[in-house]
Amino acid sequence: MALFALLKSLMFLFNSIIFFGGLGLLGIGLCLKMDGSSFTDFLGATISPFTQLLVVRYFCIVIGSILLFLGILGCWGAIRENKSLLLLFFIIILIIFLVKMASAMIILVVSSTANVLFANIDSWAVSTLQGSYDKEEEITVMWNTTMKELHCCGFHNYTDFNSSTYQNQSGGYYPVFCCKENSPCQESGIAKDKKGCLHKLKESLEKNGKLIGGVGLGISIFEVAAMVVSMILFFKIDDISYN
Repeated sequence: MALFALLKSLMFLFNSIIFFGGLGLLGIGLCLKMDGSSFTDFLGATISPFTQLLVVRYFCIVIGSILLFLGILGCWGAIRENKSLLLLFFIIILIIFLVKMASAMIILVVSSTANVLFANIDSWAVSTLQGSYDKEEEITVMWNTTMKELHCCGFHNYTDFNSSTYQNQSGGYYPVFCCKENSPCQESGIAKDKKGCLHKLKESLEKNGKLIGGVGLGISIFEVAAMVVSMILFFKIDDISYN
């Protein structure tokens, strides 16, 4: 009986950690949703490799939500000593674990080819700033939202707007996102320390990739432990009932 009580306590502990880990993944996914979402959504819809980056974002939201449910299910199954709930918990968490392992491989592939992906869109991004910005509404809204969200200017830097359609039509001005506050947005008012959106996106991918990897690895360890404990409890319930 003492061993059975210990197993129930461990099950409750592991599932509490899984619950809060799921909450963390959900939070990361929601933050990624807001982090340069206009730019990455547009790229994900038009350039196939970036679809994988969007999948990572929604993967965090979906898996985080499922882990919240599993944390509650595992605790409830242990408290109620319900074999059906414990078996359901084991099957679902095994599926989630296998999906996460497969997804981790995808993330590694995407991370290793990030520089190639950005190189492929370099000419596209600069050409939209040169010829489409302030002419095509969809492109203009996408760039304005991205520069505002990421606090960046242009794709590489403010020089992407040099001799652009926007600058020619505005009389030599740059977008307000490129300049210091309360300064005329001409070259003299440019905030020289403001990075381009390419730099900011790379920073965001590296930061979020490490965070997601760390949280995912930690949760996976406790998932394996919870699966082992849930199966031991599953068979121990029969022994307790028989005795």
